Amino acid sequence: MNCSVFLYSLLSYCLLQYAVCPQKKLGGVVMKNQFTRRQLLTIGGAAASAAFLGPSLFNPDMLLAASPIVRRDVGGMNAYDPILMSYQTAITAMKALPNNNPLSWVYQAAIHGNTVLPPQVAWNTCQHGNYFFWSWHRMYLYWFERIIRKMCGDPCWALPYWNWGSVTERQLPAPFRDPASTVYTSFRNPAMNSGAGSLPASDVSYSSSFSQINFTTASSIIQGTPHGAVHVDVGGWMSSVPTAAQDPIFYLHHANCDRLWDLWLAQGGGRTDPLSDATWKNTQFTFFNESGAQVKMTACDILRAAEQLHYVYEGEPPQVNEYCLKIIPPIIFAQEVLFKVPIPPITLGPEPVSFPVELKQLRERLAPLAESKTETLFLELDDVEAERQPGAVWEVYFGLPPNTEPNAEGPYYLGNVVLFGEGIRNEAHKEFKPAHFAFPLNRALVAAMRSNEERVLVTFVPRGILIEGKPTRPKVESPVKIGSASLTVERRKQE
Repeated sequence: MNCSVFLYSLLSYCLLQYAVCPQKKLGGVVMKNQFTRRQLLTIGGAAASAAFLGPSLFNPDMLLAASPIVRRDVGGMNAYDPILMSYQTAITAMKALPNNNPLSWVYQAAIHGNTVLPPQVAWNTCQHGNYFFWSWHRMYLYWFERIIRKMCGDPCWALPYWNWGSVTERQLPAPFRDPASTVYTSFRNPAMNSGAGSLPASDVSYSSSFSQINFTTASSIIQGTPHGAVHVDVGGWMSSVPTAAQDPIFYLHHANCDRLWDLWLAQGGGRTDPLSDATWKNTQFTFFNESGAQVKMTACDILRAAEQLHYVYEGEPPQVNEYCLKIIPPIIFAQEVLFKVPIPPITLGPEPVSFPVELKQLRERLAPLAESKTETLFLELDDVEAERQPGAVWEVYFGLPPNTEPNAEGPYYLGNVVLFGEGIRNEAHKEFKPAHFAFPLNRALVAAMRSNEERVLVTFVPRGILIEGKPTRPKVESPVKIGSASLTVERRKQE
């Protein structure tokens, strides 16, 4: 064997050992690699071929592509977990870079949102209030994850996720509450930072979104709750789009939102990405790779996280593989406004508030729709806005009987009004847009009609985070105005 081949062999061997994530031990925690014997042989073959065929064919990415890296649940980690230690190392390195360096912490956060002028390339390009929410944030996390790998020197690093849907993970993860840690920031709700505060069950529920077959509807609902509700509950930087991504917990929160996209698709029943929509598929967004070079991506590049981006989530079911070029007859969804609800001026504040809906003239028309399996009724709220971040979440109830305690587990609960990304005038880092909410109504309407009342109330109840496990009433920093309301129906049929 000549000298050059020997050197390439040695290099390949060293990189191979690094790429397959050998066991690491930090603080008594042992990390095992995620590779099977067959995958090791595949990677080994790739490295050996590279050694003999020359450096131009040797690509470390090829080694990593042999098996998806696992994004783990942060709930199973302590402060000395190698994943969190590497995350801190990377954050420290990124914060040491100039703010105009695309790999810096400030620059990466500004891609999501910032108020600094003049804006740089890709700043303030986050997508909220539209059907790009899931796809844009998946791209954003993907390139952020690659940058973290470079900055911490661990090519096997995978972004963990905060599984706030689990009843055991409603508090901010403990390592993020340690003031001595790089993943801590004082710019949060103090109760969340102390561990006394936790997320209410209604703020982390995604059952309403998951009940929807229509991608756009499911995405829209999930953007409010749980996505926006968790942002507001954590508070501080997280509660505002221009500052949210400065908080290290942001990326774990969004990893869980990304995981929910996979879980929503895995339910089947006609759930699919909007593959017949050319705009959704082909719109390009700009990011930066780990070398600081601009890269562009479309939704077609990120449909299959395991295959295209080489990651999976710990404990998730098999991912649904979708393809932009595969023609699938779409399910057609048609929306119709049934009734504009005449409402007085509605302002949400620190006390519950209601407006009436007259059912007398509508009962005959609504009853069959409420029981339908192919039609979904919605209560829609439009022109919802506040001057600044209210710092509160309002639970919404339809037909809640008088003298009945509001209960988010009951049949009258619709969802939450929570402002994040839209509807806040002093956060308009882009053109101001009022917020819109659509709440599935079928279950609550069926329950309300049993009373045979001619008039029912839509009731808004302010809710804060739990303190020591007990509900609280939030301090409302800015009132929220609701401009209009309507009852609509969404019908689906196979084309």
